[in-house]
Amino acid sequence: MTEYADIIIKSSAIFTATTLETVEGAVVVRGKEIVGVMPADEAQEYVGPETTVYECGDRLVLPGFNDAHTHFIQNGVMKDADFTLSLEGLTSKDEVCAKIKEFAESHPENKWIVASDFNYDSWENGEKPTKQLLDELVPDRPAYVASWDMHVGWTNSLGLEAVGYTDATPDPEGAWLGRDAEGHLTGLNFEPAANDPIWGKANISADMDRALGSVIAEALSYGVTATGNVYPYGGVPEEDSLRVFQEFEASGKLPLRVSCFLKMEPGLENPKRFSRELVSEHLRFAGLKQLTDGVSEAHTAYQTEPYADDASRCDPSLGYDELYAMVEEADAAGMPVRLHCIGNGAVKQALDVFEAVQKKNGKKGLRNAIEHIESCCPEDIARFAQLDVIPSMQPIHAVLNIDGYPVLLGEKWRPFMWPVKSLLDAGAVPAFGTDAPVWNLNPMEGVYAAITRQQPWDGCPEGGFVPEQRISLAQALQAYTYGSAYVESFEDRIGTLSAGKLADIVIMDRNLFEATPDEILAARPLYTFIDGAPVYQAEGADLEA
Repeated sequence: MTEYADIIIKSSAIFTATTLETVEGAVVVRGKEIVGVMPADEAQEYVGPETTVYECGDRLVLPGFNDAHTHFIQNGVMKDADFTLSLEGLTSKDEVCAKIKEFAESHPENKWIVASDFNYDSWENGEKPTKQLLDELVPDRPAYVASWDMHVGWTNSLGLEAVGYTDATPDPEGAWLGRDAEGHLTGLNFEPAANDPIWGKANISADMDRALGSVIAEALSYGVTATGNVYPYGGVPEEDSLRVFQEFEASGKLPLRVSCFLKMEPGLENPKRFSRELVSEHLRFAGLKQLTDGVSEAHTAYQTEPYADDASRCDPSLGYDELYAMVEEADAAGMPVRLHCIGNGAVKQALDVFEAVQKKNGKKGLRNAIEHIESCCPEDIARFAQLDVIPSMQPIHAVLNIDGYPVLLGEKWRPFMWPVKSLLDAGAVPAFGTDAPVWNLNPMEGVYAAITRQQPWDGCPEGGFVPEQRISLAQALQAYTYGSAYVESFEDRIGTLSAGKLADIVIMDRNLFEATPDEILAARPLYTFIDGAPVYQAEGADLEA
């Protein structure tokens, strides 16, 4: 006798992510798992007195979106408007200063004044921020202002004092403290190793329950049912960051799935500990993460050639020998590694390291990945598939600096900027995400950028930035579902609508495959399901038969 289903979702457009096509039929769910995707008439035998049937018409049904690369708690803290002031879109000194002063005066209860999305390179006449200026704006508390790319921080004197930074403090490895001609700290510091101690001390003072609860609700409203939470954590110590997640799970407040990628450093002390503690299907240890370079806009990304607008060339923050030692240790322990590589030199070095480790230890099937890949040497494209290295990319990043990037790197590198189609064509399995809080969690904006290579806010540039790297809608959706589960070593349980998989499902408000790019951009979920239960329902949505 057939066991009845708990829910059945019928649609003429079901994207299972196992192929690049849609099918007509029904997704049958019992308990937490999918029984199967089948023709609607076959699904009828699973309808019992307690079965809920959703009649979706031609609305698209697909696996839950999985944001493969987020700094999730940091995202929550930064999106808490009563804790973090957003300076997005403000480019003049006067505008920025007025906003910071107003925010500080209107939030006397905040122990720190924190701001984000600061464009540190936009002030008139090339003027740079200083600690003295921030002292005038916030004289009574420590203050920290993060750049839009989170690689540069602006701190007042009390903020520097809070972490013990003085003129005599040496530069951290892979980063540096800004100094004037006399060697005095300017308050403008570069790269996470320099800024994380300050930002972390600030962020840990936030209301985590409010901040994380809000961003979880936001994720569910966008159909995001899983995420890869990767190091770094906005300066918050790793143990504290993971403790917040553990407390949320223990209290039943963590509906989405979090795959944790911890900091890779010699000894693997934390990863070994938390690989034993984080073992549930909602909070799990999935591997390691490390930074190997910075960002191109700050001229800290490691390129194979000097920058086109600057004769200098930045070295990697981790050199080959040090990186090899850490990756080899992780490989021996059976832990996948994800490496932040913005510049083409960093990408090449990472591939060289992965290849050398494989030659020593053999291929183990570990889901090693390279993050971002904003530029890539053409000869390295095929090496991703050859070495089973996953390109973990954020398609929205490809359109954030369409005018400045070719100036930074040079026109000769334009064809190889965010080369996602080239990587796909070469057989790689991409994973998509947002790098939140660098960008918001809405997957439709990333999908739009991937299929058009245009900015979602204005549709520029006409024809797309490096349009030959556009991919199809199905490829983008697959990278945002199956690809993300794959990089998390989680594709046996999520990422596709298949029998035996966990029932993480999204019902969109339209058929994306019949929509224009602008209509795709405007699309939103009507329902989000996790473990077969609705965790989000849009206002006015009523598809129950």
